[in-house]
Amino acid sequence: MSMKDKMLQELNPLELRCLSLAACGRTREDITRETDICHDRIDEAFNSAMQKLQAGNVAEAIFRAARMDLIS
Repeated sequence: MSMKDKMLQELNPLELRCLSLAACGRTREDITRETDICHDRIDEAFNSAMQKLQAGNVAEAIFRAARMDLIS
């Protein structure tokens, strides 16, 4: 199994969506408004994605996810 396939199985749809929106320049507040998902749940999604991608911050998580073609 490739690293991309493994990460696609590990990252849930909300984590991928939050990373994708953040990659497009959306802030946590923008994502909350656009998705009607509470701020705390978005923070949990970012934190979980950072942990799974072994990233120190959201920007690094976005970079790693994009590099693996998990988000565009």
